[in-house]
Amino acid sequence: MEPEPLDFDSPEGDPVSWEVEAEPWQDPFERRVTHLASGTKLVQRRVPRAEGRDREYLYDLLENEARMGARLLTRLRRAYPPELPRLIGYSLDEEEPFVLLYDYRGEPVSRYFGALLISEQRTLQASLFRAVRILSACGIVHRRIEPATVRWDGATAQLTDLSHATLAGSRRLRMGEAPYACPAQRRGEGLTAAGDDLWSAGMVIYRTVTGREIADVPDLSATPALQPLRDVFSDSPPTAQEVLARLRMPDPMQSVAVERDLGLEEGRAAFDRAREARREPAAATASQETRVQPVPVPEEEEGRPLPRWARWLPLAVLLVLLVVLWVVSR
Repeated sequence: MEPEPLDFDSPEGDPVSWEVEAEPWQDPFERRVTHLASGTKLVQRRVPRAEGRDREYLYDLLENEARMGARLLTRLRRAYPPELPRLIGYSLDEEEPFVLLYDYRGEPVSRYFGALLISEQRTLQASLFRAVRILSACGIVHRRIEPATVRWDGATAQLTDLSHATLAGSRRLRMGEAPYACPAQRRGEGLTAAGDDLWSAGMVIYRTVTGREIADVPDLSATPALQPLRDVFSDSPPTAQEVLARLRMPDPMQSVAVERDLGLEEGRAAFDRAREARREPAAATASQETRVQPVPVPEEEEGRPLPRWARWLPLAVLLVLLVVLWVVSR
């Protein structure tokens, strides 16, 4: 593998130029690279030219991943948790835009279906619900927690792929499939909430612990290790903190402070401004094409003749007054 340059912007919006050694693009959307100066392993996620030409929404998903990654950095700058992907930078204005992340931890959780030890089952639950709790504290709902986006290294779960994440309280879109997406999300009803991710995390845990596939709400009665999830799939789900308490685990937000980094927030604001600037010409064109022209209010015609009765009205009033005066004087 030959060294190659990699130019991108840091989360603060500063230009960065690295020399990296990259693996071949076996997956057209993702590859591993190594920063030669430090040996740091990275993941580069991109939109290939051909794919973006046919599916323009992929650019929006990539930009959203950069935005959500930057938001996490602004909130978790002192103690970034291993359960979440960490953004290094992005380059979104080129023909094949990309985001750059620290390398993932572990392997896809699908490799462990039905194969975890009892102690590992408990650790997986605690770690995945920690991730949901931290995301919710940062005001983020992942929306695509499923076996393809959860990894496991034997001690810690890690969520990946923030491309579909959104802010809590935003309108739900019809997204995902059973059993991993909650019913309200599949129908696109109401507003996003942390409970959406709790449902999805619970389904991933059930699938991994039991190895069984399901199409609807699972029966947990025969699996003692899953009793902490007993009402996660109900209409009134618990909070992530409550599930962690059942697992006798502390709230991670007691040790992971959610803060604001003004430098990173300014970088994120600059990112948003650049993104909107790229969209303004298209939006302006669409607005002009669909704008409804106001209906002009007709002005009164100058010199329009009065109706015949109006021309005789003053004379009639004068005659009535004369008659009244004559009657009074008599």
